[in-house]
Amino acid sequence: MPVTLKELAERAKVHPSTVSRVVNHDPRLRIAPATRTRIEALLRETEYRPNGVARGLKLRQTLVIAVIIPDITNPFFGALFRGIEDGAAPRGYQVMLCNTDGSPDRQRAHLNSLTARRVDGIILASSFLTDPSVRWLRHQRVPYALVNRFSDDALDPFVGSDDLTGGRLATQHLIGLGHVRIGHLAGQPTVSTGVLRTRGYLAALAEAGLAARPELQVESGFTEEGGALAAERLLSVADPPTAVFAVTDTAAIGAYGYARRVGLRIPKDLAIVGYNDIPLARRLLPGLTTVHVPIHEFGSAAVRLLLDQIDGGQLTPKQVVFTPELVVRGSTVGGLEEREGTGAVQPESTE
Repeated sequence: MPVTLKELAERAKVHPSTVSRVVNHDPRLRIAPATRTRIEALLRETEYRPNGVARGLKLRQTLVIAVIIPDITNPFFGALFRGIEDGAAPRGYQVMLCNTDGSPDRQRAHLNSLTARRVDGIILASSFLTDPSVRWLRHQRVPYALVNRFSDDALDPFVGSDDLTGGRLATQHLIGLGHVRIGHLAGQPTVSTGVLRTRGYLAALAEAGLAARPELQVESGFTEEGGALAAERLLSVADPPTAVFAVTDTAAIGAYGYARRVGLRIPKDLAIVGYNDIPLARRLLPGLTTVHVPIHEFGSAAVRLLLDQIDGGQLTPKQVVFTPELVVRGSTVGGLEEREGTGAVQPESTE
């Protein structure tokens, strides 16, 4: 039989509540270091695991949170979910994962199901700029946090990057290399990441005195397939671009593959910049120049925001915004691919 809290307390010669507070990492607990060490040694020796059902009944919680993402196949969201799980597990929470495929209807269906199951909170990475689902969560007093994307309302707890600055950094880099015809594979106008990264692109062009040519801005969405189709349209105009800034790495990889298929050399014929710095970006040959954001930290920060609400019993409209950084690789500056190391893959294999 599993060891009980009472048995552990008897062996440690302390009250059961003291053991419980050590197990739950209660910061308010004040005990002698020797006592804490003795309890922790017993916990390791017995491989004690708290009774989640009993704890949940006592706290009137399920000890389950949910994450809603738009695309389970996108590596960005895999890394994000890992950050969320790593942040939730030490606090005794399990994490459910739901995928929407970018559909508002599926998002609403998931939210209805999750609230009916009484999950303790929801992390939403699939929100839209005008999103009634977010207002509904607030009205229902369900603890929630938005991550990577936000809605129009500043009342929302949010974790993400400064996407306008990131879009500007990417475009300024290409301008600094001498490019004047710079294309943009844009995200949807209903999603904050797409809108702000496009604004950054346009701001950098304006600051450099370059005209924003509508034919060089094509909506790709956030997938490889969308990136390839958008690149095909972009490169078929009368005066095609010599460089491209893509809204995400996955869209950039799609453009990479199309450029290679039609015989273009990267970066000599076409320079490409992505956004997010997913692991595959550094494995391409040449490596993909991209805007780095701390994806894992997005997840752990979102968990902290959410659990602070659950523990405090009230909405906390706190926003955590990370500063993006440009990572220069061989897709924009020739020769860097020779220093990328081993394990590189050709972009055609990612299509």
